[in-house]
Amino acid sequence: MEKDSKSGCYQWQSVTRIIIGILVFGSIWGLLEATLGGFLNIIVFPNKGAIMGGIGMAIMGTALAIYRKPAILPGIGIVAASFKWLNSWLLFIPAGAIHIINPAMAIFLESLAFSLVVAFLMHQIDENVYVGAWAAFLAGLISVTAYGYFSVYVLHAPLFERMGVSSVPEFIASHGVIQAVFFGMLAPLGYLVGKKVAAISPVFLRRPLYYYATSAAIVCVCLAISAVAVRAGL
Repeated sequence: MEKDSKSGCYQWQSVTRIIIGILVFGSIWGLLEATLGGFLNIIVFPNKGAIMGGIGMAIMGTALAIYRKPAILPGIGIVAASFKWLNSWLLFIPAGAIHIINPAMAIFLESLAFSLVVAFLMHQIDENVYVGAWAAFLAGLISVTAYGYFSVYVLHAPLFERMGVSSVPEFIASHGVIQAVFFGMLAPLGYLVGKKVAAISPVFLRRPLYYYATSAAIVCVCLAISAVAVRAGL
């Protein structure tokens, strides 16, 4: 009975740790989308989507190295995408507006594609960093393809006018390859960072209150700064 109790406690702690990880890493990604992403959008920086998507890949790579569970990546994407609705809550923009739904869906599709690809390559990524780079590259192509068709045929978004292309295949060829390259470069860097963080994380886990308080603080700070950025017009 005592053994079963300890096993149940361990499983509960493991699930709690994963949920906290999803919230923390998703909030960090959401913060960067609201601040850096908003700034790049204002100055009309070229390949903004590829840059921000690559940063998201680096964040997911870090989380993947720490938790070793590809299934958490869509959760991280959902949390990050939810920050887009700060525009609705704070600026009273309709929640279904295209410029909210479109980037939110792009974030989710990136996380879903990366999760599906690395689910089959987890062990190989540990052995060869180049496998991680190719996995992220492939995830980039998959996500941009899904995003292109979803935007045009489901949301009827003016994707062609904004991107200066005339078809989804042209969008994939011109923007998707660039995005995939950014993904392939930044995801392995995030994975290497995550391995170093994983090596020191037991120190924090031995102090649960400190671990929970720090995680809650990170999420709250990310939300607060993102809210300020949105109100400032980023």
